Amino acid sequence: MSGLQRVSGGQHGDGRGPTSAIDAWRAAPRPARPVLRELVIHGPQSRTDLARRLGLSSGSLTRLTKPLVESGLVVERDVRHDPVNGRPTRPLEVVADRLLFLGLKLTPDRVHATLTTLRAEVVARESAPLTAPSPEEVVAVAGRLADLLTAAGGPAVAAGVTFGGDGTVPALVEESELVDSGILGWQRVPIRRLMADRLGVPCFVKNDVAALAHSYHWFGEARGVEDFAVVTAGDGVGYALFVHGRAMRMTEADVGEFGHQILDPGGPMCPAGHRGCASSYVTTRSILMTAAQGMRRFPTYREVLRLASDGDPVCREAVRQAAWGLGAVIANVVNGTTVKRVFLAGEGADVARGWRADVDAGLAARRRDTAGVEMTVRPHDFHDWARGAAVVAIRAHVSDAG
Repeated sequence: MSGLQRVSGGQHGDGRGPTSAIDAWRAAPRPARPVLRELVIHGPQSRTDLARRLGLSSGSLTRLTKPLVESGLVVERDVRHDPVNGRPTRPLEVVADRLLFLGLKLTPDRVHATLTTLRAEVVARESAPLTAPSPEEVVAVAGRLADLLTAAGGPAVAAGVTFGGDGTVPALVEESELVDSGILGWQRVPIRRLMADRLGVPCFVKNDVAALAHSYHWFGEARGVEDFAVVTAGDGVGYALFVHGRAMRMTEADVGEFGHQILDPGGPMCPAGHRGCASSYVTTRSILMTAAQGMRRFPTYREVLRLASDGDPVCREAVRQAAWGLGAVIANVVNGTTVKRVFLAGEGADVARGWRADVDAGLAARRRDTAGVEMTVRPHDFHDWARGAAVVAIRAHVSDAG
């Protein structure tokens, strides 16, 4: 383990523990639960703003929020003056630190873990290596990380577990008790049950890119954005799409096909036996293989990026080719969906940030009007993905309560 990172305080603000908080959520009147959901996602709000968002009269909102305040789920903050009419108002805020959630992002060589509040504020985070991604070792390492985080921040009430699925399976990873994962080498693994048994809390599994997109939508840069896409590049190629504020359903096979869309029939060879697909351009493996051919040895990914930045012709061409591929993939997303807000994440973000001109060239090669395309390159941090896993559990909690 790399040393626990304590990010913020995890004690429960009003002295009441998670059990009483869960009971209060369950006891909340059903008509009042949309109020809780709005406060979880959008943070403190005046009664005027909250009523407008929910389409309620001020009287109806007062009636709905009264039991939430009395139960301690919601608190009134200090008086502020409404910027529109100047009247004094006391914003309402959900008490977020009474419930904590674990997020576990699984990779072939490491488990990344976070502990967050109900509003996905990170309390603590940690990661640990895997000698092999067998289900037994993954669960054992995840359990040790969970014990460490909860000892530092407080007990969790649920956990989210995310990973890349099997690109040939025509279903979502959460739709089956037995899951497959090509990147982890799993077949028919009851990972949700195994994790729940070890952690002692309800566990929820989801595709890692889909979870990341949901975290952007509820608690990140895509909050309030109706239409956006997330494209990721790293060990594989990932994709998620939101239209009219809702995630479009994509099976693991759908995402697998997305990664093998042909960008250039004469392009690099893909291990699947064809040429010029997105995976053959933008994955870390494809970058390394292209660089290795010219270097006549196998470099590391970081070495390739460093040498490319230093002007090495072989590494520079390998990275520029990947950057062009990222731009072409983003153009295909925009052309096929008309969604023009795209978030780029994963290790490929380093390529896009350093070689943006080549990304733009790939975009322009596939789309005439690029002016309206808004691309946001997210910093690559697997703890951001682990936070996305925690959001899976948060969403399940809020949905179950609502």
